Amino acid sequence: IEVAETSLARDRGVKLPLDARAGIPEVWVVDVEHERVEVHRDPAGSVYRAVEVIPRAGRLRPVALPGVEIAAAGIL
Repeated sequence: IEVAETSLARDRGVKLPLDARAGIPEVWVVDVEHERVEVHRDPAGSVYRAVEVIPRAGRLRPVALPGVEIAAAGIL
């Protein structure tokens, strides 16, 4: 989980490609300014093929914890 209050560009441009290359199956980028969470999944090379944007009112479902739901508002 990356919390991006001032580092959103760095998280997307530097950290996400590194995470994808490392094969990390799921990365959450918490965009505090826009009150949303970007969920990146399915790494291929240096990119994630699936990206979902969850708004403050939405729910997150981590791949590593089947059946678990987390309110996005709880981490924003």
